[in-house]
This record gives sequence, C-alpha cells and structure tokens, in this order.
Amino acid sequence: MAGSAAWGMLMLVGCAPRQDDPSNPPRLGQWHDRTILTGVRLNDRALKDEEIPSELRGVIDGFNKEKSVCGEPRLREKSEIQAMLDEKFDDCAMETFDTDGSTLSALARCRPHDTGQDIQMTVRVDGRTGAEHLLLDVDGIARLTEKTGGNYVVVVSGRREITRIGDC
Repeated sequence: MAGSAAWGMLMLVGCAPRQDDPSNPPRLGQWHDRTILTGVRLNDRALKDEEIPSELRGVIDGFNKEKSVCGEPRLREKSEIQAMLDEKFDDCAMETFDTDGSTLSALARCRPHDTGQDIQMTVRVDGRTGAEHLLLDVDGIARLTEKTGGNYVVVVSGRREITRIGDC
C-alpha cells in the first residue's frame, strides 16, 4: 500500500558524516525510531485487529517496529520521494509537498503496478521536526472500484516517532 511507502519519506541517515549539519533541524546523535499502526478503516468503519482482511496483513505488519540508529535524520527532497514512488507504483504524482523547515505536508496519488483491479492509492503525510524529535502521521488510502461499479475505501493510518536519546 502507498502508506507503507510514505515511511521512506523520512529516513535516518546512519552513514552521514559525524558532523552535525546546521541547516538540518534534527541534530546528530543516537535516535530511537518507532513506527506504529494507529488505525485501519474500511468504508469509514474502524476495524478491530481480528476484522482486518488477510490481504492487508502484509501492509500492517510493516508498521509496528522499533530500532535505534546513530546519525542525523533528514527529510528527503521531493525529487527523491517521487523517484521512490515511481519505482513502486504506476502513474504516481506528488500533488503537494510543502515544508517550512519544521513542518511537512504532502499528498501523492498513485496506481499500483498490474494488480488487475482498478485501485487508486492516496498517501497523505503531515509531520513536524525539531532538534530532538521528528513526528510523521501518515494515511494510506486505497479506493478499489469493482467491475460492478461498487467502491471500497480502505484507510491505513500510522505514526512514525523519532526521538533523539543522546549522543552517538
């Protein structure tokens, strides 16, 4: 799902030089990186864990994870994100990508590769960054149109929290 691709918008740079980049708000250091699933909705109805269709399990399993990394997190540039989306999806357009140094807002619409179904994917990202933290809220929205004309809308929401916990 496109939502899982959105986590790549914010990557920890572990191999960066061991010198802080003053133009990048997050500071060089040891960071705790946690991704959590915050909800799954089907046609505007919140689903309990046991109600989530097996087809979504692969997407959802990618959400709940934690790691610790030494480096300096940075937001990817719009062109980097577009290239990542182009690899994963057909006909993918970044409709908005706004940053002001401490906040990020982005919206992309994509079609998955050769699924044999009419699926429109939308990724909505809102985030903020500072010297000691980064927070990214992501909604991955899939609209499936059946041959009969019916629609299903699935929204998978998650949060990525990256917190500086000390020096490397």
